[in-house]
Amino acid sequence: YFLWSSMPDDELLKLAESGKLRGELRSQTDRMLRDRKSEAFFRNFTGQWLQTRDIETVIVDARQVLQREAPPDPDGERRRRRFRELRDRVYETLNEEEKKELDEIRAVFGQRFRQPLRAELTGEIRRAMRLETEKTIERIFREDRSLLEVLDSNYTYLNEALARHYGLTNLGVKGGEMRLVELPEGTPRGGVLTQGSVLAVTSNPTRTSPVKRGVFVLENLLGTPPAPPPPDIPPLEESSRGGSGSPLSLRQTLTLHREQPLCASCHNRMDPLGLAMENFNAMGMWREQERGQALDASGTLITGESFTNVLELKRVLVQGRSPEFFHTVAEKLLTYALGRGVEHTDTATLDLIAGKLKAAGGKPSVLLSEVIDSAPFQRSRATSASTAQPRSASLTPVSLPADLTKPRLSP
Repeated sequence: YFLWSSMPDDELLKLAESGKLRGELRSQTDRMLRDRKSEAFFRNFTGQWLQTRDIETVIVDARQVLQREAPPDPDGERRRRRFRELRDRVYETLNEEEKKELDEIRAVFGQRFRQPLRAELTGEIRRAMRLETEKTIERIFREDRSLLEVLDSNYTYLNEALARHYGLTNLGVKGGEMRLVELPEGTPRGGVLTQGSVLAVTSNPTRTSPVKRGVFVLENLLGTPPAPPPPDIPPLEESSRGGSGSPLSLRQTLTLHREQPLCASCHNRMDPLGLAMENFNAMGMWREQERGQALDASGTLITGESFTNVLELKRVLVQGRSPEFFHTVAEKLLTYALGRGVEHTDTATLDLIAGKLKAAGGKPSVLLSEVIDSAPFQRSRATSASTAQPRSASLTPVSLPADLTKPRLSP
């Protein structure tokens, strides 16, 4: 069920019945990974760990996302305020001049709304984004490449629609099938942090969210999640205007937010990570400016490492934070394999797996074998058929072959 999300096949059952399965664990693991059934592992594990399953349903308003990148409209904010003022009044109480003004503003907004968008997060694009991440993880595991390629690599998977969405039209990708693509030298793409699935699910419906993106890195890649926010903290949007009434950039807004002592400790950890990805909008597309201001992706981590863009951030994570990353991947895979969250009793096991993974240079084969050989995985308590209660009317407790329930390690 760990590798196939399905029942054992005849070969596994025969080995278990004959008491030979333990001696064949390594070869059977290799066989199962070569089988097409293992595609379920890459799909489900990636979906749980990197949240790629959410790309199918995440809400993104493409029009508002792209509007933030449009040339500044000096009259736009004034027009919106006037529209809200007139709209909120009873129409019959407006004089003729005000009615005409309201109709003219509506016509301007309507014309803009009818203009075709240069990009949208269609179902086709969403599926391609999910497959991009799944296939990246699958390649790393199947070819036993270093897991550090999750953080940074010189390749990705694209089809024609996704390449066009990313603006990578010079790579010659044609057709609807996802294919392995080598990325040009110096490109910011490469690694899951710059893939559309991660960028979209860590955004808000109308804009990017450096906070969500920073939390994603801390939780899913470095294993150091921030504490929950304190109560009664005002929404970020309430700080999004300067004293002159002009909108602030997200970096400026977060700077104001960090001036509050209760917010500073966590935001100093989250914000630099999230702001490094600000050149990618909420649909995973590259951009240079927002609201007429050039984007600044530089920052300094709370541990002291500095960077000027997302490319340098990825190198910082690979070169300086690999132990934390290996420990986090081990925890995520063990959680998936056990079907439960890790507990304090799993600490020694996790430390052992992470240490061996680091010594092996991040080889997935070592990670998989260590998880499978671990005491928490092999020594799940088997309930007696005579006392077990079925979880539903359609499920009946069964006894497993002795070879599968016998502890590998002595108590």
